[in-house]
Amino acid sequence: MRPAFLLAAICLLPTAAVCADEQRLGDRTEIMELMARYVWSVDSLDADGYVSVFTPDAVIDSNGSISRGHEEIRKIVTGLIARRDANKAKGQPTSNLYHMVGNQRITFTGENTALHESYWQTVRRKDNQMVAAAMGRSEDQVVKVAGRWLIKSRKLVVFTD
Repeated sequence: MRPAFLLAAICLLPTAAVCADEQRLGDRTEIMELMARYVWSVDSLDADGYVSVFTPDAVIDSNGSISRGHEEIRKIVTGLIARRDANKAKGQPTSNLYHMVGNQRITFTGENTALHESYWQTVRRKDNQMVAAAMGRSEDQVVKVAGRWLIKSRKLVVFTD
């Protein structure tokens, strides 16, 4: 009986490994989708969508400017909306930003935690041309809460050199 039990246990190992790999692949896909929702929400000035990708206690550190929790994080987008509307009222260009994200890397730091790192660039229309507004890198601590990946902390570093 023992050899059959051992054989059954050995046969289950590859299946468990494949299942774990498939789960991580699913988690990677969900994290990539989370980061896409982040970018699309901010670029489309969707304050509700933007807040929805963060945990309630999330922290954003944007080159030393700190936003904590949903209320302060919402102000990032509502501030962009207010600036756009003020520019429109003055007859000035709205200066919408469009984000490009690349070289994304996801490192799982625990069963329900991961680090998402990337380089980013923002562009805007100026004098009828698209020009680079800023470039940098980001480090996002993401967590799986109730089966859903969310951003717990986001650190943005703008390249100044």
